[in-house]
Amino acid sequence: MQAIHLSLDRRKSRDGTTRVKLDLALTAKFFASVRESDFDLDSAIEALQATHRQMAELLVPNEVLGRRGAA
Repeated sequence: MQAIHLSLDRRKSRDGTTRVKLDLALTAKFFASVRESDFDLDSAIEALQATHRQMAELLVPNEVLGRRGAA
């Protein structure tokens, strides 16, 4: 009802669920609620990036790693 009242864009997904495109104010409110939750989002992002770096290093041959910085 609020989506209709605010004239927000609504779309029916393939799974049959109707989803609403948030406006700027509601998007900011959503992100603020995520930031305020007990889940530490910044730490989770840093951990994911560190894991990605470690996995990427495993894919690089050792010879290439040894040549970094050498000219």
